[in-house]
Amino acid sequence: MPDTPATKKLTGHTAPVYVVEYLKSKPQLLSGSFDNTLRLWDTATLKPLETFGGHTDLVLAVSIAPDDKTAASGSQDKTIQLWALPDAPPEDPNAPLKPTGELKGHASQVYSVAFSSDGKTLASASADKTVRLWDIATLKEIRALPEQGGPVYSVAFSPDGQTMLTGGGDKTVRLYNVADGKELRQFPGAEDAVYTVAYHPDGKTIAAAGLDKVVRTWNVDSGEPATVYSGARGDIYRVQYNSDGSQLMAVTYAANLAIWNTADGKLHFQTDLPGRTTYGAAWSPNAQQIAIAAEDGNVYLIDLPKPA
Repeated sequence: MPDTPATKKLTGHTAPVYVVEYLKSKPQLLSGSFDNTLRLWDTATLKPLETFGGHTDLVLAVSIAPDDKTAASGSQDKTIQLWALPDAPPEDPNAPLKPTGELKGHASQVYSVAFSSDGKTLASASADKTVRLWDIATLKEIRALPEQGGPVYSVAFSPDGQTMLTGGGDKTVRLYNVADGKELRQFPGAEDAVYTVAYHPDGKTIAAAGLDKVVRTWNVDSGEPATVYSGARGDIYRVQYNSDGSQLMAVTYAANLAIWNTADGKLHFQTDLPGRTTYGAAWSPNAQQIAIAAEDGNVYLIDLPKPA
């Protein structure tokens, strides 16, 4: 297993970078930082394109709408900000863009945000133990789900937008019906806080990970446990399937990246990452690159080895 992939660096944030997300239609990346800003980057030229300023505290979450025209961010300041992603270079690259909308209702920091597959609904997860659903057109809260047993760290919509997955500090992974907010089932097995959840692209399998250092998967319909992916070094802050679901990646707080083949559950690739601490990560749409949010204030782009 090669362990020295080609690495590029995006430099500009003045504090740790916590979250990253790729745009789907163009070679661009959005990052959120403890410097209270978001930045948009050109991943081909490695140049910064835009800065977004509106939060008054750490940026902890980011999501990009399916049409790549709107982004949402969650923060330690308890708010969710909405942003229009520019089609053209800014007239003044030094002037931060301001939010186009604000969603208020959480009583504590917002750890995760996610757009539905049609881009009309946003879900948010918070340290206040709730998940909330928002109407993007009206900027109104649709509903708040019942309090969980601890902070909710991660939320994700199913590919068809019908269900929603959460993971939190009470060691529980929950599945909800989006239409009425009803809890459909819980997935047992996690032995510590769940920091990150993800759907397989086919919507039939889910993955979750966190402080117990393994990635657990379950069948959505039956609730039965499936493959457990082990070998990641450290607490897992992010799991994500690649675009065709053939691989699953995990990035750890201890700056380690692990990628498994989902067909056989075997570890396909593993490498230690730049810096001592990493947080969020994202897989590029073409699955050839992974972006890493690092404590040293940089975003690292890891070019994955091509299959033999």
